Amino acid sequence: MNFYALSGLLNGVAATALGYFVFSQSPENPKHRTYGLYCLSIAVWSYFYSAWQLAYTHDLALLCTRLLMAGAIFIPITYLHHVLSLLDRVDQHQRLLTVGYWLSGFFLLTDLTPHFVANLEAELAFPYWPKPGLAFHFYLGWFIACVTYTTYLLGSAYRQAKGIRRNQYLYLTIASVIGYAGGATNFPLWYGIEIPPNGTILITVYVSLVAYTILRYRFLDFSVAIERGLTYLLLIALVVLPVYPLLLLAQRVYFGEVNASFSLVLLILVTFVVFMTYRMKIHAETAVARTLFKSRHDRYETLSSFSRALVTILDLKTLTEEIVQTLAHVLDVKTASLYLLEKEKNVYILASSYGQDGYEVNTTKLPVTEGLPAQLAIFQSILVREELEHSPDFEKMQSVVRALQTMEAEVCIPLINKNRLIGICNLGSRNTSHMFSDRDLGLLMTLGQAAAIALDNAALYEELKRSQILMRRTDRLRSLETIAGGFAHEIRNPLTSIKTFVELTPERKDDPDFIGHFSKVVSEDVARIERLIHEILDYARYMEPKFTEEDLNDIVESCLYFVRVNADSKSVRLEKDLVDDLPHVMLDRQQIKQVLLNLFLNAMDALGDGGGRLIVKTHRLTKPNGDSWVQVEVADTGCGIPAADLDHIFDPFYSTKHESEEREGTGLGLTIVHQIVQEHGGYIEVKSALGRGTTFFVNLPGNPCEVRAAHVGMSGS
Repeated sequence: MNFYALSGLLNGVAATALGYFVFSQSPENPKHRTYGLYCLSIAVWSYFYSAWQLAYTHDLALLCTRLLMAGAIFIPITYLHHVLSLLDRVDQHQRLLTVGYWLSGFFLLTDLTPHFVANLEAELAFPYWPKPGLAFHFYLGWFIACVTYTTYLLGSAYRQAKGIRRNQYLYLTIASVIGYAGGATNFPLWYGIEIPPNGTILITVYVSLVAYTILRYRFLDFSVAIERGLTYLLLIALVVLPVYPLLLLAQRVYFGEVNASFSLVLLILVTFVVFMTYRMKIHAETAVARTLFKSRHDRYETLSSFSRALVTILDLKTLTEEIVQTLAHVLDVKTASLYLLEKEKNVYILASSYGQDGYEVNTTKLPVTEGLPAQLAIFQSILVREELEHSPDFEKMQSVVRALQTMEAEVCIPLINKNRLIGICNLGSRNTSHMFSDRDLGLLMTLGQAAAIALDNAALYEELKRSQILMRRTDRLRSLETIAGGFAHEIRNPLTSIKTFVELTPERKDDPDFIGHFSKVVSEDVARIERLIHEILDYARYMEPKFTEEDLNDIVESCLYFVRVNADSKSVRLEKDLVDDLPHVMLDRQQIKQVLLNLFLNAMDALGDGGGRLIVKTHRLTKPNGDSWVQVEVADTGCGIPAADLDHIFDPFYSTKHESEEREGTGLGLTIVHQIVQEHGGYIEVKSALGRGTTFFVNLPGNPCEVRAAHVGMSGS
């Protein structure tokens, strides 16, 4: 086997190994798919390049040439596609990619004819070197343009990137320049320019640099286990590949010639051995770990399972405590702490800690743009205090080392999501004499990525809950105007009787009948006013849901009581039909009042100033499975809701009211109504006809267990 055949073989094996493992780890990821296609193109070109160099007849050499060019034709477009996918710019170049693949398909068809490879002639030491057909000239122009533009995109991305991304793009740009400069040495001989294609071996340098980028700078979506497995595989390939040329040499010595077909079978067999060795290595490593290093294996298994379970915890405080406690116990460290970003103040503050009592640690605040956070945001990798203390750049890193000492941290893990440093997790020294191994640090980096996603989700969930609380408070204020009007009307009569009693008491203080009668009336009126004030204060003040056994008819009466004045001012006639045998149900009284008041006010808005009827009924329902339910029916004879709007009336900020109306709709009222009813384990239905009115049905379960279960499910989701 000559130098050129060996270089082609090395290129092919390296591209096959790297492409297979990148693709197999995440086949659904476009970045992995496009990289796999790119490596496949290189592998096809490389294997048949090696076979072409070993061909001993003109026809066999021509066949191998056409086959190697089939791979070469797709190298530029798959390279472009892969880089665009890596840079998340595929959508902006979709038309160019489509044209490129069609053009590659056209070149592939011409590759079967003399229009691409016209003939084979002797050049330098090569007995069968290809000569270009007409189509090859266009292909070469496309190749140069495509590779140049793609390398330009990588270079631009490098100039704009920061942190770890900058290193990724730098090494990929260097790899591309080296690889394509080496591959380009194959083209001069096509045109009779006597420059030997010695740069072909540089394509292996390209593949190696890409592998280095994957391993050192976490290019694409790789876990630590795969990184180590891939490293081992490449080492196996470098050990096994020298055996293949020796086998070919033995074949020539024994048979007097090298048989291309037998050599190809031998290549496939060697490749198969490489893959099987890797697979056996994984199982053997797992078996050894479980048998001889059980405690360490169990520790890694626990952390791996924990990283997958993190996303199920949505309470931020619980999540931070769980992360710190688990890491401290599993890794057997003396101290652990977790700092989270406080956006308003632009600092990282302590969210949870383990084994730390010091005042300085608990009050430490880390500014976003200074010291430790700034370094973590730039490098996005784990910092080990001992390594920093012995680093040549110790002078520059003194502030970082001091911060780690203050926080009693031996290892500092950045929690990064969407290229943002959302938190910092610190681990102190271990209780045993064991140091943190490379495998420990790799696993912690993976865990840190999972923790960052979980913490970001929990923070968003906290924001959502705060927004929901604010929405409900705002909606309650909308109803308080009506309640205040009803309150003023209702206390007028009690105040009149109290005033009369006060005015007449001096004159009739000796009349026991007067004093006894009016004392009773005044006492009842004062109690009535106190009850009304208590109702308003409870309604205005938001509280956590408090489920108690209530009479739904009583709540309906209370709400109608408050809206009666508003209804009278609009000539709205209130009609009610409340069933006597309605069972008591478990509910939050103030929240259900919010639901009913919202529906009543919406109904009066729909009726407008022309008057009409607001009909409220309660029903007792029995479901087919025997469960008992209660229902409140709220109907109006207003304008109705268009059919196109019915499917959206519970959507946030969707309102059918217009700005010209007296009270512009916010689009939040019915959203809150729907949410509250769901949290009570119920559901709401609506029927409407234009010009005839709208009816809402609020259905609530009569089983207290169902209500509690529904509320727990909503609060934990």
